Amino acid sequence: MRNNFLITTLLISSLATASINVAASELEDAVSAMRIGDFAEAYCIMRPLAERGDADAQYNIGWMYMNGYGLRVNDTLALEWWNKASRQGNVDASFSIGMLYSLGDGEVRKNSQKAIDYYLLALNDGHEDAVIILQSMMMRNDPEIRVRMPSIIDQYGSLFGQVRQVKARTLNVRNGPSVESKIVTQLMSGQNVLEMDKQGKWSQVAILHNDGIDESIRDRAVWVYNPLLESATSSD
Repeated sequence: MRNNFLITTLLISSLATASINVAASELEDAVSAMRIGDFAEAYCIMRPLAERGDADAQYNIGWMYMNGYGLRVNDTLALEWWNKASRQGNVDASFSIGMLYSLGDGEVRKNSQKAIDYYLLALNDGHEDAVIILQSMMMRNDPEIRVRMPSIIDQYGSLFGQVRQVKARTLNVRNGPSVESKIVTQLMSGQNVLEMDKQGKWSQVAILHNDGIDESIRDRAVWVYNPLLESATSSD
């Protein structure tokens, strides 16, 4: 079965992204047809637009193939149309390709690294759900993203949290949000961290500027006692 979250996400995005251009009225007609469930009419309107290179029409054709609305389900063709749209800067298409590679429940096989690539592409174009998914992967310490986490944090860190600074002389870094959790390293006063989440008085962070930090935690989200953090004066 197709993932309900995927269907809902793509439907909401699809109905919200018809561009204002020379084909706007035709796209509006197609979207109206989709809203009432007339997917055959929507396809007949959008296919010529998609073949002429309209990115929004290409995205929506891909959505219809993905979910079998008016067409036989075919995630390979969905990917083909989404790639056309993504190459033209359609952020919803980039995000949808990321989800397709994340799920891998059809002919298109799961590929976590390609999924991350497309989430980053969508993130770079301002897609908020891409930020949420990547942040969740980092906070879970998913092995698929750990090797890339330092570079992602370095480039996009401000999208995932707030830079904080250690104000104590030393700060224990733990693998969980409690004093019973194992201490994995210590930070020194003035060192910066990226705070991504809070649980009570504990903050889940990524360590910034981590020269000298044990290799085993350079690419992990870890926990610190947040009363010992303060607002950073600079992220440098």
